[in-house]
Amino acid sequence: MGAWAEQMLKQLSPQELVGQLVLSGVGERRDEILRLAEEGKVGALIFYGKDMPDPQSAAQLANEFQRRSKIPLLIAADFEAGTGFIMPGGTKLPSNMAIGATGSVELAQKCGEVTAKEAKAVGVNWIFAPVVDVNINPENPIINIRSFGSDPDEVARLAVAWISGCQGNGCLATAKHFPGHGDTSEDSHRVMPVVPHDLERMWRVELKPFQATINAGVASIMTAHIHFPAIDPTPGLPATLSRKILTELLRNQMGFKGLIVTDAMAMHAIKHNFPMDEAVVMAVNAGADVIIADDAPSTYEALWRALQDGKLLMERVREAARRVLEAKEWCGLNLQKFVKEERVVEIVGCTEHQEIAKLVAENSITVLRDGGVLPLSPEAKLFAVVAESVRWTGEKPSDELAALLRETFPNAIVHLVSREPTPDEVSATVKRLNESQSDAALLCFFPRAEAYRPESAQAGGGMSALAEQLASKLPLVVASFGSPYPLAKFPFARALLCAYSDCPASLSAGVRVLTGELEAKGRLPVTLMK
Repeated sequence: MGAWAEQMLKQLSPQELVGQLVLSGVGERRDEILRLAEEGKVGALIFYGKDMPDPQSAAQLANEFQRRSKIPLLIAADFEAGTGFIMPGGTKLPSNMAIGATGSVELAQKCGEVTAKEAKAVGVNWIFAPVVDVNINPENPIINIRSFGSDPDEVARLAVAWISGCQGNGCLATAKHFPGHGDTSEDSHRVMPVVPHDLERMWRVELKPFQATINAGVASIMTAHIHFPAIDPTPGLPATLSRKILTELLRNQMGFKGLIVTDAMAMHAIKHNFPMDEAVVMAVNAGADVIIADDAPSTYEALWRALQDGKLLMERVREAARRVLEAKEWCGLNLQKFVKEERVVEIVGCTEHQEIAKLVAENSITVLRDGGVLPLSPEAKLFAVVAESVRWTGEKPSDELAALLRETFPNAIVHLVSREPTPDEVSATVKRLNESQSDAALLCFFPRAEAYRPESAQAGGGMSALAEQLASKLPLVVASFGSPYPLAKFPFARALLCAYSDCPASLSAGVRVLTGELEAKGRLPVTLMK
């Protein structure tokens, strides 16, 4: 243990030690959470998109909390695809699956590096990435393109490189979701999934990337709200609340010495199955060091009450608090907890970082099928249909793509439809097609994993009906600027392309591959359903 962490462990009161275990959101409760930080009743924060309308605001918020907090704070964010994933103005990097399609450890490391440099510039020192789940299930509604792929060795190789880039630039990385969320067909935001595999299979697939990241020194691991009966047969008990999984497996067998953080306790897999004041105590007793609180004040009170009642031992609290304090010292928060707000603009979203996004995108675009229609001539009379989509940060990649297509194909008709086209929209689109003099059709859509919306990663009936109509009249190219899995539903398309991402760099690279200006260098990192 570092000298500062050891000193703090001795100085902090029992109440403040309990506070180190609580991680809170901010949102509309800013003043209340500031008071908790002043009182030492939270040890960490998570900034969501609504807390970071722009990089400058994020840095100001981080500094305000660090100024008011009695003890330096860990500040986390879900920067899974660059800071621009949830913060407008940050660099939007292609998804993990796009990195998987490049197969490049150098690019994986660069993505970790870019993410850490920008995160640190705005005061975020703990990144809840990378996702190291092996996405072996095409029906997975929540991991999907957040994963590097379906090969455990490749996932491990790329995750280790990403972590090296991140932690080499002063931010804590987080391998998630332990012991594996890649082979589920349900979303733990909504229900508690079950992974039924035996331990032999889990060591071979799910656990392999986690062991690799542990061996490489990953700073933290996030738990999964999933039941794994082969490891802990207790009915209905998720990994987050299982001592057999977090302590006996992760700590003792796999040798992990860093921070264990729960996934958000507000997710329905926990909230709808356990009383929250019991669940947070169960998680700490199971081996979790930090709780992503549904409600920080009540989480703190539940832990403090459990300590007084003997349901939580001071030894366990001190052990968890020690790891939190060590992480803070590793980040250098004992020396400098503030960020230089005047430097934010020169680091976040800078040209150098945008170039990394471009490199990943250019090396990731994958042509899964080409029946002789690619490349498309810029002079082609193209009938392009683009399904509407909105990023977490509010921009519409569908509008950006439509503008790119109009610019690239000046003779094209570009027609926007809703995310899941209605029968009326399909009819209107076909009518417009029949009235055109087009010689090829292009259908672009943006399937991705979204919490609480399992249909978001699929191509629904409306999209399939529209594609069939287009293919019956013209040679059809289908392009996914998101998940590759729905492309299996278009056997009648002459060509299939996947960009794995809706970031601007991926939109541009995808269009350039369509015209032949850019070679499709990506390789599909997953297996599609037949």
